Order: sequence, then C-alpha cells, then structure tokens
Amino acid sequence: MKKIIILLLLFIPLAALSAETEVLSDLEFYNTVYRGIDEWHFLPSGNASLSFRSVKNSNVQGHTEIEFFPVDLYGAGASTVPALNVKRAYVRTRFPGFRMTLGKSRLVWGQGTVFNAGDVVFGSLNPVLDLTQTELRSDTAWLTSVNVPLGPFSFVEGVVLPPAFEISETGLSTPGLDKTSLGGRFYFLAGGLKFEGGYLYKGQTKVDGDVIGHRPYISLQGNIGPDWYLSSSLAVPTEQQKKDNPGTPDWKETWMLSLGFFHMQEINRNNTLNLRLETLCFPFQNWENRAVRDTVYGLYLYPEISWTTGDGTFYSVQSVISPMDASAMITGGAGWNIYQGLFLVGYATFMAGDDTSTFAWNRGDQWDSSRDYINGMSFMTGLRYKF
Repeated sequence: MKKIIILLLLFIPLAALSAETEVLSDLEFYNTVYRGIDEWHFLPSGNASLSFRSVKNSNVQGHTEIEFFPVDLYGAGASTVPALNVKRAYVRTRFPGFRMTLGKSRLVWGQGTVFNAGDVVFGSLNPVLDLTQTELRSDTAWLTSVNVPLGPFSFVEGVVLPPAFEISETGLSTPGLDKTSLGGRFYFLAGGLKFEGGYLYKGQTKVDGDVIGHRPYISLQGNIGPDWYLSSSLAVPTEQQKKDNPGTPDWKETWMLSLGFFHMQEINRNNTLNLRLETLCFPFQNWENRAVRDTVYGLYLYPEISWTTGDGTFYSVQSVISPMDASAMITGGAGWNIYQGLFLVGYATFMAGDDTSTFAWNRGDQWDSSRDYINGMSFMTGLRYKF
C-alpha cells in the first residue's frame, strides 16, 4: 500500500505537466515452458515499463523510466517476488560549452553489443545473458557526467559514480569514499577512424563479472565494408583493494580484448539482413577445458544473424559460444508485427555442453537451485506492445 501511495505522489506532478511530457509504455507478456532439473515447468512472465520524457525545452531533458517485472527467469537479476525498479531518472542539460547529466542513467564507453572490453563503467563481459531481451546490456547507475564538445565528432567527458548502498545482516550501510568511481575519456575522428580512450578508477563493481581497480581502456572503430570495432582494457587493483577483497585478480587475469564486425545489407528495398560477430579474449586466462564450473576461459564468441521485412516481421538466430569447453547457448527467434507497435514473438533456446561447462545441456550434480532455472532448453511465446 505504501508503494502505491508513493507512486501516486510521483505521478501527480507528471499529470499536471502532461502537455510538456512524452509518455511511453512498453508491455511484454510471455508464456514460457522450460526444463528444470527434475521436471518441466510452465511459467508466465513479463515486464512493464513507463517512461516519462520532457519535450518542451531543447536545452534540458528529463527522463524517468519505471519498470515492474514479476519474474526474471534467466537469473541476471533473479527475484521470485514482484519488484519495482526505477531504471532511469536523470536530467541532462546543455550549458554554453558543455553538457551535464545527473541522475540514474547508462553511460556507454567503448564499442560492442554483447562483448565490449572498453565498457569499464558497467562491464559488458558476462557470457551468460538472456538473448530474448530487446536490450542485451541495459544496466544503469547513479552518476554525474560532464561532456565538453571539442568539434565535429570529438569531445572529452568526465564521470563520477557514487557507491551504492551495501546490504548486510545489520541493514543498509553507506560505503566509504574509496568505493567511489571516477574517470574520464576522449573521443575524436581522424582518417576515417574513430578513436576513443580513457581511464576509470573503479571503487565498486556494478554488475556480475565486473572488476575493481585502475581501469584504463582504448577503443577503435572503422569500416572495411562491414563496420569493425576493437576495444581493450585491464584492471590494476590497489593494495587496499587487494587487502579488502581477497582473491582480487591481478592485471594479467583482467586484460581483455574485444573485436566485432557488423554489416547491414538492404535487399529488395524493403528487407534487411543483419550480420554480427563479436569476440571476447582474455590472453592470460584458461585456454583449455578445466572441467570446473565458472571457469573464465580465454575466448568467447557471439554470432548473430537476423532478417527483417518491410512490414516489421523478423527472424533471428543468436548464440554465445565458449570454444574452450565446447559449450554454447543458441537462441532462435521470430516476431510478427500484427498492428502498429504490437508484436507476436516466439523464442527457442538450447544449451550445449557438459555439466561443468559455461553452458550445459544437463547440469546434473552441478545444479545450483539458487541461480539455475533453465536446464538445457526453453520455449517462449508472447506479446510486446509499445504505445
């Protein structure tokens, strides 16, 4: 009841400003059949979001996005109870000579859809993700950023991310100043190539698989027919971070490179073929199968092919592959644009690999009920509606 009252209080001023606000709603409802460890399950799931964006003032943009999700089947943010999440809530302003963003938002550094070694802010690295989502990487955090344009396609940017509250047995606690993340980047275009580089002191991780420490990175992007993009980064933990977090990896274990190619081909004017291939490489990680679950291997691949027709119907095949332990997750999908904004979608996901591999057809004795939901395969159909 308290949550409902708080929401009503939030929406009252928005209703008064409806003429100056663009309101968008995104509804997703699914029926999923999947195999568990001992039996098959049928589960309804979904997501609903409301987005409020200011449209009147070109120098100031406010954006609030609220999500309600009852079930996250894949465990990326697993919860068995309904949850309300403020995904975005920020103000972006344009001043003479610079732009500033303050609030909860997403800041993308580097290049890559699934694997992006340059994303030292959020860490787009975890190979275990839900390929049925419309946004494969969509993590947000509270931040303040200042962007200073230097000319066409060039700028410098600084950012500070305050630490999130820590949850312990005694309740919420406020972390110290050393948990703050602070850094900056540069971006410019020269000779047909886009150059980007920067540094972030990472005081606190933001997602699973993220690492703390001094985080320099560099990223390049160009075109050789298909678009290509290359990023590299590493993490050098401080002595205090090593002391506070035993087992923190050194810079060799965190050095990573990502390389991607993307090509979009228009066919018969109204149809589009999209091809994408991304790789993530850890030169000093494991290059042979260790037969131990959660091992970080030296190479991961993400191939994707999709076909979109002029009326919005689409077909896609996506996969995350771990060559070192010979495992993969493969997702095939299709969507039919029934009416404007309304899609009927269907997905089938299959895992291949041993019980200790990154992906497994059958986890068997390695099954962990605290994080495992799908055992080898799942089938999902549903509706997506934006209005």
